Amino acid sequence: MSRAREEHGFSLIEMVVVCAILGVVLAGITTVFAGGTHAELNMNNRFQAQQAARLAITALRADAHVACAANVPSGATVVLALTPTSLDLTTCGAAHTAAYPKVVWCALASPTVTGQYALYRSTPTTDSSCTTANGKLVADNLTSNAIFTTVSPIPVGQLETFTANMTVSRKTGTAGAPYTLSEPLTLRNSVYEIGTASVACSLTDSTVCTAATCPYLGISTTACYAATIQ
Repeated sequence: MSRAREEHGFSLIEMVVVCAILGVVLAGITTVFAGGTHAELNMNNRFQAQQAARLAITALRADAHVACAANVPSGATVVLALTPTSLDLTTCGAAHTAAYPKVVWCALASPTVTGQYALYRSTPTTDSSCTTANGKLVADNLTSNAIFTTVSPIPVGQLETFTANMTVSRKTGTAGAPYTLSEPLTLRNSVYEIGTASVACSLTDSTVCTAATCPYLGISTTACYAATIQ
């Protein structure tokens, strides 16, 4: 009974030991939760960057399927001449008007991350320029601006193609490997020139450009080139 009536509390040493043990336990738990939160945030950021790249490829594919010619003046830019509204494919790539629209895709400096690039889609009104002012941001966090390649001359029996190759990275520290998405895109409405790679299609002479696949050897012994876009 005397012990039950005692009013002695915990000693200072006991309090210090308990607090130390509790601090170690809570620090470990906090580290686990913080690590999980950061991992989830990094994963979401990488997923969003990858999803943007996939959507960009989808939009590129849609443009390619309604284009009659594709020129790649640099690895960072591809110019697509869309099918003329007149439906006369031999006028493909003529100087820009409402009847001869063009779409330009280009990789410019990223607006968010220094040293990386962003992909823009532009529908210029007068020329084939693509800038942040006239373009729409489609994908960001690209590790390189060498995105577009094309084959010249066009292989015999094939339509014109170009390849989009995008490497996306939202790497934080040592977490998050780059994500690469590459796809060859075919121009269903291909227009080609025979024997030269520098003559533009003519609005008056329908023999300059021909709409179809590059003919097989035997039908034509000259090479097929993508129509020049003005």
